[in-house]
Amino acid sequence: MSFKGMLNSYSNIGTKVGHIPWEASLIRKLNVHALLGTMNVFFALIIFLAFDYSYFIWDCILVILLAPMVVLLNSRGKYILASYWFSFIGFGMFASLNLKMGENSNAFLLYFPLVMSIVQMHARREMMKHMMIILGIGFFSACIVLYGLREHWMLIPNAPEALNNLRTINLFFGLFTTLLFVVSISYESIRQENLIKGMLNEKEVLLAEVFHRVKNNMNIITSLLNLKKNASSSPEVQDALEECRNRVFSMALVHQKIYSTKNIAKLNFKEYINELVNALRESVGSNQAIIELECEAIDLELSNAIPSGLILNELITNSFKHATTPKGNLRVSIWIKQLNKEVMLSYRDNGPGLPEQESMNADTLGLVLVKSLAEQLDAKFEFGNEKGFTFDLKFAVK
Repeated sequence: MSFKGMLNSYSNIGTKVGHIPWEASLIRKLNVHALLGTMNVFFALIIFLAFDYSYFIWDCILVILLAPMVVLLNSRGKYILASYWFSFIGFGMFASLNLKMGENSNAFLLYFPLVMSIVQMHARREMMKHMMIILGIGFFSACIVLYGLREHWMLIPNAPEALNNLRTINLFFGLFTTLLFVVSISYESIRQENLIKGMLNEKEVLLAEVFHRVKNNMNIITSLLNLKKNASSSPEVQDALEECRNRVFSMALVHQKIYSTKNIAKLNFKEYINELVNALRESVGSNQAIIELECEAIDLELSNAIPSGLILNELITNSFKHATTPKGNLRVSIWIKQLNKEVMLSYRDNGPGLPEQESMNADTLGLVLVKSLAEQLDAKFEFGNEKGFTFDLKFAVK
């Protein structure tokens, strides 16, 4: 096995198939940081032995013995406890070194890479409580060190030359540890980002396939309704089947547009309405009818687009059925505009309009469905008569 493969296998110790990405990432970071920290301490031990600084040898040996517990806890699924253990070892060792070396040794620099790694590993909504506890422990540790330095706890007198060496050693390991942690954190962040992108792409492909299948199924339904309509000799049955077919078609068209544009979240409402109006003209309308459509470029979510399309389907169908005169001079005007976060729809035709009572209640002529769909949008709407049938709708978008 290659070195990269061995490192990957080691960092994955404790990760399971059921873990969500942030859990697996935290476990991997803990494993890697425990390894990097142990290597740093091992190198520090060699340097302390070379300079005969025997005062710090047992601190290093203790950390080298305790650090594998992080990986052991991860392997048993206790990654929260492992993160506390990792932090406890780090703060404990740095507190001891600071108290022994003194305030002029630059030993305080060792705190910064540890704090940085703790924040990066725990900066998740699920881990914020633990991060605050661990940082609180770290702050308490630093306060003890500051007070202990003032009272000269554990202070080991060092000659000026030895103190200069310790400054250099602490400066080197502070910068070197920071560099190692930054590289490992960046690598794991890139890896997690690629993993999430892969999962997102997979879900988008699956969702697009769902839209494709729904569209195909709805097209089959419209074809069956059309066949049934053609097989019937009753005009009433034909009209009822045609209305059902158009309603299904208006929903199928949404899924077709979503699938063709590959934008699952939003629908280009202007393109959708243009296609819907043209299809309805061919289905139930007349080439002599004039439909004036003015629609801004609006992107709507499916929860808004489908009810809006069904409303227009009902209104246009109603106009072709009840507002067309023998001369065929039907004129329909549709105006759709978005202002701030509200979509406004205005519909007009030049037919006879609704009887006064029906315009108030909208309980006949198929407009019950329009009313229900408008309520589904949580919209403000109004039926009326002004030189023909009028309908105004206003709803909020996200």
